[in-house]
Amino acid sequence: MPQFVGSVRDETTVRDLLVSVAPDRVRDAARAVDRAELAVIEVDDEAAQMAYAQALADWADARGYEAETLWDECTTAALGVPYERAQWREVRTLSGGEQKRLVLEALLRGPDEVLLLDEPDNYLDVPGKRWLEDALRGTRKTVLFVSHDRELLARVADRVVALEPGPGGADAWVHGGSFATFHAARRQRFARFEELRRRWEEKHAQLVRLVRDLRQAAANSPDMASRYRAAQTRLRKFEEAGPPPEPPREQDITMRLRGGRTGVRAITCEGSSSPA
Repeated sequence: MPQFVGSVRDETTVRDLLVSVAPDRVRDAARAVDRAELAVIEVDDEAAQMAYAQALADWADARGYEAETLWDECTTAALGVPYERAQWREVRTLSGGEQKRLVLEALLRGPDEVLLLDEPDNYLDVPGKRWLEDALRGTRKTVLFVSHDRELLARVADRVVALEPGPGGADAWVHGGSFATFHAARRQRFARFEELRRRWEEKHAQLVRLVRDLRQAAANSPDMASRYRAAQTRLRKFEEAGPPPEPPREQDITMRLRGGRTGVRAITCEGSSSPA
């Protein structure tokens, strides 16, 4: 589900919206029925009627009628009306929250076992957010969602994937717990980076001293030459392997905002310009 479900302003109908998030086979069959119906309206000859009959048969084979039963549950839950009454309603007559709720109902009730949701709480009011929290906690599906709502993260997420800027580019770190423990775990992770770096530097200094001492010993005793060469090789391989990775760059971003969890307008910027 893309982020901006909830901002549909064209002539898309409720049926079109539900078809767009249906499984591929149902979506393809629905669009074939639409084309066949249009052909019957425009031509209405035997070929068009046969094509329409075939499209309906394919719709049944794709379990389209079962999908309509599911959509009836979705429109009843999200809009308070059955699918039969809601299907031809234009989506732009719905609020953003109703649009988002309708798509979420279809995906969470649908057959897909893995969902990717971008900002699923956008456009939802507070009761809608509470419903979303309960729905995500209750589903048996695997759901990967992106959200800036820390309450949603804290109440729902049982794993957190953080994208972290580093010297070599962005990397992903997976915290195998809730958002409530995320920041403490991240601090411990940074401490481990520092400990690994400290240990590497101590080991490097130890090998450098060993090579230096054996070089002096080898100058005085040919029997120490082999040990000196072995120590050189060991130091070279240690340096080629390199130090442990540097920790991700810390980001300290503070915004002085006040207000509730949701709102029509959070911030307005005027006369701003990007730096040269």
